[in-house]
Amino acid sequence: MTEQHVPTIQPDRTLTPEVWRHERGHAFYPPNEVLRNVPAIYATDGIPCEHKTIHAHYFAAWGDWYVAEFDPVSGEAFGWARLGADDTQGEWGYFDLPALESHRSTSGLPNFVERDLDFERQLAADCLPKGRRRLGCDVEDCVTCAPRS
Repeated sequence: MTEQHVPTIQPDRTLTPEVWRHERGHAFYPPNEVLRNVPAIYATDGIPCEHKTIHAHYFAAWGDWYVAEFDPVSGEAFGWARLGADDTQGEWGYFDLPALESHRSTSGLPNFVERDLDFERQLAADCLPKGRRRLGCDVEDCVTCAPRS
């Protein structure tokens, strides 16, 4: 994995309190040792999307969210997200982690947005769904942006 040299945040744990932590059974936000390595919002501007490092993955029956940048004070994150099951409909943008944390489905079994506890940081090119629209760099022979099998 190519290391990116971008400013990171030093979380002071002023994160929004978790509404469903007990029911979820684990912390929604990554531990400080993970958060320390997540670039601040806008810190990876200019880095091609496929080259960005993804630091956390969240999922629910109805979507996935991959975090590349994060502001622990506001809870705003930047990354790749998809609602529904169609990977071609996913896109890069901003999403509100406290809103995702507080969501609970009211139909059927309780359905929370959960953090993938086994996720380890990696390049977007290596961990995002294969059927997505790719936003690579302009380098013709870039090994990161080349389609992965």
